[in-house]
Amino acid sequence: MSNAPTMPLAADPVRAALGEMLNSPPPVADGAEALRILKEEYGLTGSAESLDCERDANFRITTGGGQGFTMKLSNPAEPEANINFQTEALLWLEARDPALPVPKVVRTLDGRSEFQLALSDGRVSVVRVLTWLEGVPVARNRAISLELRRDMARGLARLGRAFEGFEHPASGHDILWDVRNASRLRPLIEELTEPDLRARLMAELDHFDAAVRPQLPALRQRVIHNDLNLHNVVFDPARPDQVGGILDFGDMVKTPLVIDLAVAASYHTPAGLDVIAEMVRTYHAILPLEPAELLLLRDLIVARLVTTISITEGRAARYPHNAAYILRNNGPARQGLAAFASLPKEEVNAALAAACQMERAR
Repeated sequence: MSNAPTMPLAADPVRAALGEMLNSPPPVADGAEALRILKEEYGLTGSAESLDCERDANFRITTGGGQGFTMKLSNPAEPEANINFQTEALLWLEARDPALPVPKVVRTLDGRSEFQLALSDGRVSVVRVLTWLEGVPVARNRAISLELRRDMARGLARLGRAFEGFEHPASGHDILWDVRNASRLRPLIEELTEPDLRARLMAELDHFDAAVRPQLPALRQRVIHNDLNLHNVVFDPARPDQVGGILDFGDMVKTPLVIDLAVAASYHTPAGLDVIAEMVRTYHAILPLEPAELLLLRDLIVARLVTTISITEGRAARYPHNAAYILRNNGPARQGLAAFASLPKEEVNAALAAACQMERAR
């Protein structure tokens, strides 16, 4: 990991992209406050357990009857439109594909899907309650089966299909985690103290800027999940080959549709090209890729690996107290860079094209 940066705030791509979010402390709230809200606004009682979160205050709620919910108190610096974007997206998915294993919005006693809460420190947070999805994060599974990887691809394709037609004023918000913004990572990469890694990431960005970024505006655009990593998918140990839930819609954005598949695939790159090809095959069977999307898929997967390494290194350097949480996907991304990005591009494109039964991508 790099040493703490000294660049001016205005030149810092992480803080510039996230605005006040990284400098704004989470809401001041504890379990007692969560239970008060639960009873007054939702007419429910139970227990509250605080959950790890970088910016918000989240609680796992368990009622006396055994029902599970997640209560989310947003960071006061988060624009309300962005929070409503997430709420409306979940409501849209429930209407379009009710069987999708995603959280459902729980309404208050008076029918609201979210509401403002004045905090004890004078700030204001938006409160939401979602259904709790039982299961174990896939990241804790030491032996991820190929069928579970296929089912993750199926779930992602269903999400992409269900999101067709969904629009929201905040869907185009600017986030650094959107792969199309990879070019803005150069200042972060320049900070890295590992010369070989720095050179490798810069070379990948040079290729991205020259050959990939100019083609992105012509691709299908859609709201996407944008973060199907192994911590955001849970499974039931009794059914280890089946996705039990897809979590965390906080990185959603409207961007090229194929980026969603590239993001998800990037977290499986350490498993090798055959696994990636099988996931692409499964996704394509439900939500067919277009030739132009397939042609860029390999490069977008690599761009996500670059994004993951760069942002997590930069954020961990700025917030060392939370480095363990921030860097949880950094190691796998480095492994993926070595295992996948080093493969000959023609070989990768040929394998992905064969998986989709398309003419070989060049």
